[in-house]
Amino acid sequence: MNHTTNTSSINMKLLLLLILLSLTPTPIFGDKTLIETTCRATPSYNLCMSTLLTNPKSSTADLTDLGLIMVGATKAKATRAIQQIKSIYRSHPELRRSLTECGQMYIAVVRADVPSAVQALDGGQPKFAEDGMADTAVEAQACERSFTERGEKSPLTKVNRDIESVANVARAIIRMLL
Repeated sequence: MNHTTNTSSINMKLLLLLILLSLTPTPIFGDKTLIETTCRATPSYNLCMSTLLTNPKSSTADLTDLGLIMVGATKAKATRAIQQIKSIYRSHPELRRSLTECGQMYIAVVRADVPSAVQALDGGQPKFAEDGMADTAVEAQACERSFTERGEKSPLTKVNRDIESVANVARAIIRMLL
């Protein structure tokens, strides 16, 4: 192989590497100081940081926007919970009563608690947004209890804990606006 062929091969490899790097999604690290300070004041620093830093909107966010991002994450988790409940419902008829209750709770989160929190944050009324996230945490706890009170093993324990955690982080951020 001559020098020209070797150089062309290296240039092609560099070009491919640059193209691959440009296509690889990377988290956006916005105002990391605001995000870190905010997350330190929440019940779950790691959950807060990972949620906010992977959201592109955090790069230009103020405290209200950080609250909105976390409320959005709460909605996403509740929406996935509803899908999971539907899936489990078909395969576990013995859990249908508890699953139905949980489904109704998470539908209320997605249709009422989250929209009211977003509206309250957008309208400069963080107290009402905090209430929506507090309700969400209570709904997650109630879902879990719906199984234990019937002596059933909950297939949603991790989901319920995750939703409660993200709602409590959202609530802590919103509380900073009071």
